[in-house]
Amino acid sequence: MLGLSIQNIIEQDRLLKIYKIVKSKHLMAQKRDDYEDEDSDDDEKLYFDKLTIFIGISFIVLSELFLYFLSIRTGSSYGLKEIAFALITGIVITLFLMWIRFIMSSNKYMGGFIGVAGVISVAYALTRKYQGTFTTIFLSIGILFALFYTIFYFIKSGKK
Repeated sequence: MLGLSIQNIIEQDRLLKIYKIVKSKHLMAQKRDDYEDEDSDDDEKLYFDKLTIFIGISFIVLSELFLYFLSIRTGSSYGLKEIAFALITGIVITLFLMWIRFIMSSNKYMGGFIGVAGVISVAYALTRKYQGTFTTIFLSIGILFALFYTIFYFIKSGKK
């Protein structure tokens, strides 16, 4: 009889250990699901909002107008190649600003620095190719749009 009760105690001890292991695995899975839910909230920041759509359209229009007026002033052609280049330029600048916004969601100072450095780089590259008051006017408008977008999301990321 004594052997049977020791066997029952050992069996109960094994069952208790198995129960604790299963329970801890279940809790770990719940915590992992909680972290995945938090990550899905960050993904919502990657969607286009009204400001991003406005800035994107503005950069596309600004690029198109710049190349159109440049072709009028210089007498060069304005065709499908220039239209496609301006469209791609506006989209790339918008995607860059969205990337900056994504970086600012985790580290606002790094995003702000990269945003300002990117704006300075694009301005420098444009002034190396084109110079004059016409370029300065379009460049100033583009810089104002980009800095407004960057500063807006820099301030917004600080309110979390």
